[in-house]
Amino acid sequence: MTRFEHANLVVHDISKTLEFIQTAFPTWYIRNEGTTVWEGKTRNWLHIGDEDYYLTLNDGAIGDNRDLTGHSAGLAHLGFVVDDVDPVIARLKEKGYEIHTRIGGHPFRENVYYIEPSGFEFEFVQYHSNQPEEKNRYDASGQITLKETNRTIPEMNEKTFDKASFVSKLYQAVDQRDLNGLGAFLAPDVHFKFGNLEAVNGKENVLEANKGFFQSIKDMSHDIDNVWGEGTEIICNGTVNYKRLDGTPFSAVFATVLTVQDGLIQDYRIYADVSGLYN
Repeated sequence: MTRFEHANLVVHDISKTLEFIQTAFPTWYIRNEGTTVWEGKTRNWLHIGDEDYYLTLNDGAIGDNRDLTGHSAGLAHLGFVVDDVDPVIARLKEKGYEIHTRIGGHPFRENVYYIEPSGFEFEFVQYHSNQPEEKNRYDASGQITLKETNRTIPEMNEKTFDKASFVSKLYQAVDQRDLNGLGAFLAPDVHFKFGNLEAVNGKENVLEANKGFFQSIKDMSHDIDNVWGEGTEIICNGTVNYKRLDGTPFSAVFATVLTVQDGLIQDYRIYADVSGLYN
């Protein structure tokens, strides 16, 4: 699994940029902070984010940030996906931050841009679909010209398909409660069954069901003991460790049976007794 972890920014005043970031992302916190010496100059730094992603802020910036209307080399903007862009806009407006640019017209996403006090542009994106073919449409924007390409997604080779790696990456997304990451594994018509709960059909419905479950716990992690299978069938088992909302632990053994076609899960069945999780 490859993912983007952090960006490192040099700003004029850490406190002002920090206020902007924490207004946009109220759940982000200062992971650590201190001082360092960079090329003979002492400067302050801090990491602001969550357990998995963060921004590094360093003070002591000299001069202005690049002109965003020009063509000089440098960072154009930082983009963040949010569940709902309207509360972000409301919080920033309350603190006096005005929208720099807002892009509409796409049927499945909306984009809004702000410039923080040191001149870095932040983009906030809300997607209205979890379907890659919808949210990643490029033909819906009148501001770009598309180059004709023959883009194809490689089909799954059953002989070389790494089942253990597939399961590992799937559960990395699950343990991070990353709905977008989980959605990348699911076929549009996926069938999902968790224990004795009612089955759920369709990618959007499965993601919504998982969203509700993710919100009902504080944390979880899966320890995979075995992965095996044949053809398009994958079976894995192990132990899942939950942390309830009150911080108390709960563990259960589990087994998962997957049917995978062309790299996407068509049938997703989890066998586990989690009846004690909410007791």
